[in-house]
Amino acid sequence: MDDFSQKFNRIIAEAYHNVLLMEETKRKYSKASFSFRDRNAIAYLLRYENGRTVSALAEYLKISRPSASLLVKKLEKHGLVRRFSEPGNERNTMVAVTRKGRMFSAYQRQYRELLAKRVCEGFTESEREVLYRGFCQLNEFFEESINDTLDHHK
Repeated sequence: MDDFSQKFNRIIAEAYHNVLLMEETKRKYSKASFSFRDRNAIAYLLRYENGRTVSALAEYLKISRPSASLLVKKLEKHGLVRRFSEPGNERNTMVAVTRKGRMFSAYQRQYRELLAKRVCEGFTESEREVLYRGFCQLNEFFEESINDTLDHHK
């Protein structure tokens, strides 16, 4: 491994460690702690004005339906989502984001925007393009790793 790869490996490991510490710290010191999965569920549901089924949410999050149901119960308890029956098919439970959930999501979006702004400060436009491509490759690597793991356990 060359010097740059070693340096890059260390910073990725450090960033991952800090993300985990941030998550643990927020859980420890906030009244209602929400995991990345909770926030991802809300972000996914926000894409659909009329809500989504619990099954669709489970599929998106790559978790079991019972786990998705527990997640929905937690978010519903905090007033971030609401459950209702699908019109025309009362057996399907739908989930949609509430006004409070939209406000929560707006706060999360502001935090991500601040993060993006801070990371990009001082970079030229061409450097930002390289940074963006690097993060796209990082994301592709994670997606492939997830799919490989899921395929391996089928």
